[in-house]
Amino acid sequence: MDYKFTKKNDLFVYFILKRITFAVVLSKEYVKSLNNVIKNLIKKRKIMKKLFFIPILFVVASAVLSLFSCTAQTPKANLKTDIDSLSYAFGVANTDGIDRHLMQQGIDSAHLKDFIAGFVEGAKIDKEDKAANARMLGQQIGMNVGSNIENMSRNLLGGDTTKVLSKSNLLAGFIDGVLNKNFLIPREEAQIFFTVASERIKAASLEKQYAQEKAENLQFLEENKSKEGVEVLPNGLQYKVVQLGTGAKPAATDRVKVNYVGTTIDGTEFDSSIKRGEPATFPLNGVIKGWTEGIQLMPAGSKFVFYIPYDLAYGAEGRPGSIPPFATLIFDVELLDINPK
Repeated sequence: MDYKFTKKNDLFVYFILKRITFAVVLSKEYVKSLNNVIKNLIKKRKIMKKLFFIPILFVVASAVLSLFSCTAQTPKANLKTDIDSLSYAFGVANTDGIDRHLMQQGIDSAHLKDFIAGFVEGAKIDKEDKAANARMLGQQIGMNVGSNIENMSRNLLGGDTTKVLSKSNLLAGFIDGVLNKNFLIPREEAQIFFTVASERIKAASLEKQYAQEKAENLQFLEENKSKEGVEVLPNGLQYKVVQLGTGAKPAATDRVKVNYVGTTIDGTEFDSSIKRGEPATFPLNGVIKGWTEGIQLMPAGSKFVFYIPYDLAYGAEGRPGSIPPFATLIFDVELLDINPK
C-alpha cells in the first residue's frame, strides 16, 4: 500500500520502522499489524505534529520486537501426543553430562543463553540450504583450528612452548587450498615441505631441550660397543648372543613369536611379555627398525640382547609416558617360533 508523506519526519519514521520490522524477519501477521498502526498514525496526523513521537515509537517497536525475537528463538514444549513426549524426552536425555562438556569447553553459566541461541540457530538450518550449511561448517572448522592452535604448535614443534604457529598464515594457506589458487607453496610441495620442516624444527627443539639425555645415551652406546661379546652393525645397532638356536632365521615379511623384556639404559623396565604371562606374536616388518633388523639375525631358539639407538627405535621424541626422548633401548629377546600356526 502506498502512503503520501507531508513531512520528511513522516517518511523517516516509516522507513526506520519498516527496516526494524524486516531486519528481524517477522511473520506476515506482525508486519500487517505494524503497518496498520503506522497507517492509523499517519491518518490522524499525529506523526506530523511532534517529533518526540520518534523515540516513543522506537521504544515500543524495540520492546515488541525483542519479545517476539526471544519467543522465536526459544522453542516451548507442548506435549499433546506420545510423539511430542518422546521428542521432548529424547531432547532431555541427550543433555546428560552436557554441563560437564560445556565447562570443559570453557562455557560457564553466564553464557548458557548464548549457547542456546547458537544451538537453536544451528538446528533451524535446512539441510538443503547450502549457503547456511557451508557457513556453519566453516565456523566449526575455524573454531577447531583457533581453539587448538596451541596444542598443534606443541605437537609440531616438539613441545617448545616458546614457539607458536602463525594463525594468520595457517588460515591463509587453508583458504588458498580451498580456493585452489594463489599458492605461495604449490600444493604438491606443501605436504613434503610441511613434513620436512616440522621434523627439522621439532628435532632442533628436542635437541635443545634434551641435550643432556641425548649425550648420556650416546655415551652409553660408545662405551658398550667395546664390551666383550657385543657386535656392532653399520647402522649402529648393537647386539650380544646369549644363546644361539639351531632353527631357521626369519625374514622381514615373517611373523615371529617371542618373549622379551625392554629397559632403558638406567634399568627402567617399560615393557615385558614375561610379566604379561604370554609371548608376543607380530609381523617383523611392523615394529621398530632395530627389531626388524635384529631379529632377522636370530635362528629360532636363540636368545639375544639388543642395544638399539634412538634413531632405530622411537626417535628423538620417544614415546610419551614410557620411553624418554633420545632413549637407547635394551631388549632381552628369545625367538620362540617363526610363522606360528
